[in-house]
Amino acid sequence: MNKSLRKRCLKFFMWIFLIFMALFAVVPLLQVFLNSFRTDQQVKRMPLGLPEQIIFDNFKDTWRIGEYGIAYLNTLLIAAVVIIVVLTIVGLGAYSISKLDFKLRRFFTAYFFVAISLPSFLYIVPDYSFLNKIGLVDTRAGLAIIYIAMQIPFNMLLLKTFLAGIPRELEEAAKIDGCNELNSFLRITVPIAKPMFLTIALLVFVNVWNEYLWSNTFISTDALKTVATRYVRFTGQYGSNMARIYTASVISIAPVVILYLLFSRKFIEGMTSGSVKG
Repeated sequence: MNKSLRKRCLKFFMWIFLIFMALFAVVPLLQVFLNSFRTDQQVKRMPLGLPEQIIFDNFKDTWRIGEYGIAYLNTLLIAAVVIIVVLTIVGLGAYSISKLDFKLRRFFTAYFFVAISLPSFLYIVPDYSFLNKIGLVDTRAGLAIIYIAMQIPFNMLLLKTFLAGIPRELEEAAKIDGCNELNSFLRITVPIAKPMFLTIALLVFVNVWNEYLWSNTFISTDALKTVATRYVRFTGQYGSNMARIYTASVISIAPVVILYLLFSRKFIEGMTSGSVKG
């Protein structure tokens, strides 16, 4: 077998593998989406199949029963606050660790490495005790503080890796033109790192949107519940209605899927550029 034929065969099997993996990921999601338009009887009779007729009432009833309107509002509000705070702290922190020379530079880098190596659930009891003492249990603010603390370590190191690849000469040139360190960061570093900031924002949003353990532990009032905790209502009290369970799944994951479809190229660009620069 000559080299050209071997290369074509390798490419053929690679495409077969990629198509198989794509189908492996897409087909279950597609079936969940189709089942959300079927009746409960149809789903139980044949879990894998096409709708005999489109049932839109599933979405109306599931949205009402799950109280997804207020859940969406709560989750979007918390996610927006977390994204803004995390981008601010991570941006300034990663710039300091990667660009500035100070005594605790290596300590902070090691600290964030240790932080991402420990399971977050280890902190759930002390965090609950602390927030309870200051009156932030069962509040959006308390949950937002928890999420901010959880999202900082990994994203700090991710952005630090990217910023370390930006030549220091660019910031030095800005200083010659009269910029201080903060202006140099805002005018030089931030525009260059926009893809990575967008990537971090998407990662934080997805993590906040899908998070269940902490939101279910710290939030008990129905009016403050997030989207992830609403899904449990259909696996418990309304667990016998399979059509609503599938519909609740679609309602819960729809924003994440839409964001991925809209920003997948930017997300991949940010991750790959970070790895190259690192």
